Amino acid sequence: MGLFETVQRKASQMGLLPKVIRLLPILSMITALVSIVLIVILPMEGQYRRTYISENALMPSQAYSYFRESEWNILRGYRTQLESFIKFPSEENISIESAYEIVTSQDRFATIKSWLQEFGVKTATYHNNVTGDTLYGVLHAPRGDGTEAMVLCMPWHNGDGDFNIGGTALGINLARYFSRWPIWSKNIIVVFSENPKHALRAWVEAYHTSLDLTGGSIESAIVLDFAGVNDFFEYTEIYYNGLNGELPNLDLVNIAVSITEHEGMKVSLHNLPQNELSVNNYWSRLKLILLGIKDASLAGVKKVHGNEAFSGWRIQSLTLKACGTSGKIDITTFGRIPEAMFRSVNNLLEKFHQSFFFYLLLTTRNFVSISSYLPSAVLLSIAYALSSLNSIFNTKYSLNSYIQYSTIAGIAWLASLVVSFAISHVFIYSTTKFNCVLLLSGNLMVLLTPLVTTKAAYIKEPITQRIRSLGFLYFSLCSTSLLMLNFSFAFSITLLAFPMTFVKNVNTYDKNIFKLQLKNTLCLLISNPFTSVLFITNVFENKSFNGLDVFPALTSAWNELNCWTWFVLCMCWLPVWLLTVASTMVTVPVPVITNDSTENNTKKNM
Repeated sequence: MGLFETVQRKASQMGLLPKVIRLLPILSMITALVSIVLIVILPMEGQYRRTYISENALMPSQAYSYFRESEWNILRGYRTQLESFIKFPSEENISIESAYEIVTSQDRFATIKSWLQEFGVKTATYHNNVTGDTLYGVLHAPRGDGTEAMVLCMPWHNGDGDFNIGGTALGINLARYFSRWPIWSKNIIVVFSENPKHALRAWVEAYHTSLDLTGGSIESAIVLDFAGVNDFFEYTEIYYNGLNGELPNLDLVNIAVSITEHEGMKVSLHNLPQNELSVNNYWSRLKLILLGIKDASLAGVKKVHGNEAFSGWRIQSLTLKACGTSGKIDITTFGRIPEAMFRSVNNLLEKFHQSFFFYLLLTTRNFVSISSYLPSAVLLSIAYALSSLNSIFNTKYSLNSYIQYSTIAGIAWLASLVVSFAISHVFIYSTTKFNCVLLLSGNLMVLLTPLVTTKAAYIKEPITQRIRSLGFLYFSLCSTSLLMLNFSFAFSITLLAFPMTFVKNVNTYDKNIFKLQLKNTLCLLISNPFTSVLFITNVFENKSFNGLDVFPALTSAWNELNCWTWFVLCMCWLPVWLLTVASTMVTVPVPVITNDSTENNTKKNM
């Protein structure tokens, strides 16, 4: 206690508190810069760790794999039969008169069902009027009690919209192969959905709520993606990002990488091209960590590969994709990856729990844990809190004036939430791009408010400062709540919205009023949630989005996958932006009320 009093007295003598208050804008900017520096230094030597398998029972590639070239001809037979199903037009494009001539999805499922039943697999079909039918089968474990299961998924169309012929044929062949082995202690479930997005997600939800045929608690899930009818490929891509920041246990990713490299294949993460897979330097690691943050932020919004469908159910899942057509690696080698992974997971006596659930990968063999990267998002949240304090203390008004207008500021905050909620629902029900253009244009027209306001729109200055202070504090709390669940998204939105903190009040007595208004408008344009998302997706994800396609993708992810991205944009970022816009209206100052003037008035009254 004595030490605290000594420090407090020394700080008071030095006038430290007023100096710190005056430096709040600079401290906020420095804090944001330090948060970026903390991310940039992660790829440096000594800042990251080498991956390892925490659960020794997994033992990847310790057993000899028998899924070899002897299965090739059988796989080709399944693939040839499945190939005949894609030579017909889709059911939406045929007339009723010629419908009986077309092989429908029911016929395809009937054929696959007959094959599975030959192996002793119990089959069932999940009917959904919106997403279509999903065929699945359960291979009961000879040595298990039926309470745990592993899932092998083969969507009929992959994330790129191509026919997943090779993956489907391989999955059927693997089911045949698995049925001949008595080693399984966990049930094996094979799933054939129409697509890896809402159709597979609907089946996962139905499995946990309404399906009659089940195989127990799902421990892990692997999605196979081998588009086309070619026999060879070049390298393997692993997708592991789940919805809302959820990641599979790092042990599952590690065994997938270990098995793939053990079989002589190179592994790519976040769509790295083949010529960069062997590069391991600072810049390659920095690129991969930034790609990981971007992909985690847009998970569920950009192309969905299938593993995202299992998020929210404590299921460790990933997608294996065969890339290229001119390589020397054959499809049976690709099939040994899920075989060895199933044999590893089969050894577990409990759920995945020993390894990391929060991490960022720098290479396939290097990672950083949450303790290393979380401080960067925390510092960004602190930067907004400092900006909030700056709007309170660095003014010519006393705290009493803020208390007087706190009710008005609270009403403005509630109004911004209501407006943001209305905007979000208009986007959800806007089924055409034209409606999205109208709504986006109307939202951006708000930016012109600081330039066209008349005297009738003047707002008293303490109110505008109180509104901005409340908005920054609200955003700081939102990002703090989000960063533990979805670090990548929390870090991305707080960084993109940071130009809002540069906005300043403009009153009627400013000489350079137009210049200040123009600066505020530019900061608001950059920090607008819709323009920011539109710019980022069209520049860095131009293969997934074209123009305004990102907005239907955002609302679709919210409706079909329960992805929080749209909700956070509209209910956390947009209200703060609207409050900041309101605070930039040309203001008329009120009489200055300071602590000194209050004391003088009190003495006169006495």
